[in-house]
Amino acid sequence: MNPPWSGALLGGAAVLFLSADASANRWDFTPRVSVSQTYTDNVNLASSSDDKESESVSQLNTGFSLSRDGGRTDLSLGYNLQSLAYWGDDSRNTVNHTFSGNSTTELLRETFFVDASASYRERLVDGRDGFADDTLTDGNRTGVANYRISPFWRQQFGRFAGGEVRYTWDKTDYQDASIGGSGSESNRVQASLNSGPQFTTIGWGLTYSWDQVDFEDGSQTTFESIEGLVRLNLTPQFSVFAAGGEERNDFQRDAGTDDPDDSFWRAGATWLPTPRTSLDAFYGERFFGDTYGLTLNHRFRHATWSVAYSETVDTQRGELDDVFDPSTDTFISRQLSVSASGQRSRVSWTVSGSRVEREYQTDRGDEEVNTLTTSASYQLAPRTSAQASLQWQGTDYDVDNRKDDLYALSLGLSRTLGPRTSASLTYRHQQRDSDLPDGDYEENRVTATLSATF
Repeated sequence: MNPPWSGALLGGAAVLFLSADASANRWDFTPRVSVSQTYTDNVNLASSSDDKESESVSQLNTGFSLSRDGGRTDLSLGYNLQSLAYWGDDSRNTVNHTFSGNSTTELLRETFFVDASASYRERLVDGRDGFADDTLTDGNRTGVANYRISPFWRQQFGRFAGGEVRYTWDKTDYQDASIGGSGSESNRVQASLNSGPQFTTIGWGLTYSWDQVDFEDGSQTTFESIEGLVRLNLTPQFSVFAAGGEERNDFQRDAGTDDPDDSFWRAGATWLPTPRTSLDAFYGERFFGDTYGLTLNHRFRHATWSVAYSETVDTQRGELDDVFDPSTDTFISRQLSVSASGQRSRVSWTVSGSRVEREYQTDRGDEEVNTLTTSASYQLAPRTSAQASLQWQGTDYDVDNRKDDLYALSLGLSRTLGPRTSASLTYRHQQRDSDLPDGDYEENRVTATLSATF
């Protein structure tokens, strides 16, 4: 059996093939390399100080980025090969592949397009063991590969309406055979027809969606819905809307859960009080009860911030950023996200947080994930800057009655040495507080890095 990363690279080759064009001078290719040396006082993330193992790790990263803008193709592609050599225990030596590629190709002018993407990355099987960006310390990891191709047709019917029909095929593979049954393949059909500029006071829209997911263990989920929407533009800045339709869903669920085949409705408003502010909110009902949605964005002179809340019906395959015992179970996801960023003078900063609640439709129980990330950078001199970041992730899972809190603090200095070279020195502290017996740990590390692009 070929490793999933080889399939991702083949998918990347397909992305390039779909993007092929005679205009070769529009390609931007940037190779890169970095060498790092890290010392950690707890590479095995042991709870007891007597069991901690210190380690020195040499790291070599080689990769490239490839992009293209203009013509009939927009393309973004990147690959990185990470080689890790452990001085104290060479049985830990490993190589990690990371790949990501996306493209949009216009096959028929302003009418027929194809989106394509492929990716591969190493992920923790249990997202509560550590942060996703940590590949140096011990942990149960698996490679996750995704491939997607999506042809779509756009048609404009004069000033009356505009429509789009899209088909999407995508596949998810896990390298770890123990979770291979959760690998999946999805086929999706989407169609929409929306009013054109002829309708200035009253607008309308029709949408249809059908999504079938087949898992490797033989199970299947199907989500299907059709919706009609009417919007009344009361002023150029304010409008109200109402929508309703039917959904027919088929997935594994407990006998006591609500019937997922039902009608639904929602009503809300869109407000654009200034060119820098937008608000969209609604209230409605679906088969699982009341449902809400919110999107709020505002841009200050030196900062931007946003708030979003959504409720969806999903499976674990759509939650790749939190890989924990991937399963075929369906859940109702309620997610609140808040983010802000800004820059002024020598300081740039970002703050983001989220809260996700998953209500499974089987006896798996509920899950709750809270995150907070802050980072700041200060320009000390024209070629020297200081960075700091703080991360927190709190989880509460009913499936094993376990709560975990993960913390990470990073402090660093970076300096530009030349037009294509830079160096950095970073200190990082991370710890976990867990209900798991002997699940608490602390780790400190220092990393020196030299980077170059060509």
